[in-house]
Amino acid sequence: MKTKGWQNILKFTFVQQIKTKSFIIGTIVICVIVAAVCVLTNVLPVTLGADEAINDMISDIGSTSEGSDVPMLTFSKIYLRDDAGILTDSDLAELEKSGAKFEKTDKSREELKKALEAVSTDENSSNSQAALTVSPYRDSEDDSVTGYDVSVIYTKGSEDNADLLWELSKELVNRRNMLNLGVSAEDYPKTQINVSGTVLEAGVEQWDIFTSAINYVVPIIVSLVLFMLIFSYGQMVAQSIATEKTSRVMELLLTSVRPLAVVIGKVLAMGLLSLGQFVLIGTVGGLSFAISAPFGILGKIQGIIASPEFSQLAEQAASEAASQMASEDMQMAQAINTFMESFSPLNIVLIVIIFLLGFLFFSLIAALVGASVSRMEDLNAAMQPYALMGVLGLYLAYFPVIFNAEAIETGAATTNPVQIFSYYFPLSSPFALPSAILLGSISKLQCVIATVVLAAAVVLVAILVSKVYEAIILHNGNRIKISDMIKMATRK
Repeated sequence: MKTKGWQNILKFTFVQQIKTKSFIIGTIVICVIVAAVCVLTNVLPVTLGADEAINDMISDIGSTSEGSDVPMLTFSKIYLRDDAGILTDSDLAELEKSGAKFEKTDKSREELKKALEAVSTDENSSNSQAALTVSPYRDSEDDSVTGYDVSVIYTKGSEDNADLLWELSKELVNRRNMLNLGVSAEDYPKTQINVSGTVLEAGVEQWDIFTSAINYVVPIIVSLVLFMLIFSYGQMVAQSIATEKTSRVMELLLTSVRPLAVVIGKVLAMGLLSLGQFVLIGTVGGLSFAISAPFGILGKIQGIIASPEFSQLAEQAASEAASQMASEDMQMAQAINTFMESFSPLNIVLIVIIFLLGFLFFSLIAALVGASVSRMEDLNAAMQPYALMGVLGLYLAYFPVIFNAEAIETGAATTNPVQIFSYYFPLSSPFALPSAILLGSISKLQCVIATVVLAAAVVLVAILVSKVYEAIILHNGNRIKISDMIKMATRK
């Protein structure tokens, strides 16, 4: 048989490659980087204070759900200039329940700003002060009021309180305007309803913002990772064959095995090597993430969610802000849970098969490239067409995400012709199919058809290799061009 002895080539190549310093050092460096990234992903947010922000968020829900009328303000004094004359003494009394102390003034906005600047620059003053101004917008024709400008000027370090004062004041102005228009105080709460909705095309699946984010990030990450794995190991195949050919080792190998057995053994050896390294890197990353989780942001979130206080606050969250927050958390949890459910045994098997087929496809081409050169100096130039094919495949798998940019704004899941083409085109399908399987954007039947097309492409490349490889492996001289290889393949 023409392939007899490939097992020996596989063993020889695998052992030689795994012993090289470059492979050992490279693997260690990648594992260290992956471990560091996983640990930093957990620990860095806590270091930057994200856990305090989460605790503050829970406290805000608690303060809202406990039924307090207005969150507390800490300004020692608030100047009020109401040019619109809309806020009544009862409105100010509502604001004063929050701890605010108002002082009405006739000073202009510029004068108030300068006065507060003086307080901010006074090192001996620790007072936190603000100025609230309310001005009407008037129609140029009939001088009727068309709206109100509510502005807050505050001293340095009082930004959070200023935002709260602005929100409360804006709400009071809106409430007073509706009361002045005849809405009763009893009916006013009924007017403060939350109206939401979507604009949806018939037959198009609707995404929430978290599902949209997952559907954008996953294809980019998966396609890039698979590209680096498949392309880098394919280059190793070409370099291994070119090195042994130029060092005359290939001539010794061909005394006992046929040329086709050499390429099969080397491709399979690199496949096992890449799979083993990938599993090792994944294991290191997973363990690093799991070990650092209790000390990082994930552990903080899990601890807060598991606490009885959080459950009680979630049940008591009756305000619109708390309800909206709970709804967003539910959407995020549901989107993540749906994505994690996609890692079923069947999907994992399909992804592994597609990865191996993609690796074989590109590695067989790389083997031809490596065999076509007679000097190592020519390898980089010979690899350029191979690199262009890999980049084209990556772009076809990556750019449909950019073409779908409208989907993240509208929340509509769409699949364009370029994306569908990337599933069936052999150069891009190894990079596009895995993410499509995980996201459920391709049916099982379409996935099987695309996998069969990729397998057929592998067979065709293997036939090309079998016809051309024996003729070029012992070639010395100028680098053989792709056109020459095609002529050899078509020659009977």
